[in-house]
Amino acid sequence: MTTEPAAWTDDDAPRAPDRFNLALAAVALALLAGAAWLRFGPGLFARPVRVGEPMPPTRLAGLHDDGSRLLLGMEGRILWLVFLPAEPAEAAPVLPELASAWGRLKDDPRFGMAVAAADGLGPELARASLEPYRGKLPLYLAGADAPRSFGVEPSGGPWHFLVDPHGRVAAVARGSGKDTVDRLAKMAAGWLDALAPAADARFRLTLAGP
Repeated sequence: MTTEPAAWTDDDAPRAPDRFNLALAAVALALLAGAAWLRFGPGLFARPVRVGEPMPPTRLAGLHDDGSRLLLGMEGRILWLVFLPAEPAEAAPVLPELASAWGRLKDDPRFGMAVAAADGLGPELARASLEPYRGKLPLYLAGADAPRSFGVEPSGGPWHFLVDPHGRVAAVARGSGKDTVDRLAKMAAGWLDALAPAADARFRLTLAGP
């Protein structure tokens, strides 16, 4: 007895996806990505802002008041923005180094600093951990949106961003060590030395709505 080989028919053969189904899948994927972006913002696929990119608009809250402020760079001014980690123990090592750098640079009206604590564990905890530096540093609270606009997570850091006199991010660093802070302070001091004499203006901290 012989066995005839089975014959493939059109119904038995694997079918390639048709163009209509592929198009539906692509539309669904695009809608899903759009919904995720609207829900989570640019932090969903976060990457640090790159050197040379404009400083994103940054909303910070006062450490001891309920008002929020929109931080904007101004032509001819330098800004040092620091996002502290949400965990106070992780933020503590960098604070004395920042206070020292601020003490050396704060008298120049062309320089501004904003040290923003992520309040992921609650604003009261952030306020308590920063209380020893009240009056020694320009302190703020940062919700999740502010660090996310720079492509960093509030659970990490500290993250440092130096904004040049043209409003562009000119240096990005991460760390708490003295070497990191001293290197950034030296860079800021060099820019200040190269700038024209200071005008009577600073970085603008404008009151904004909630």
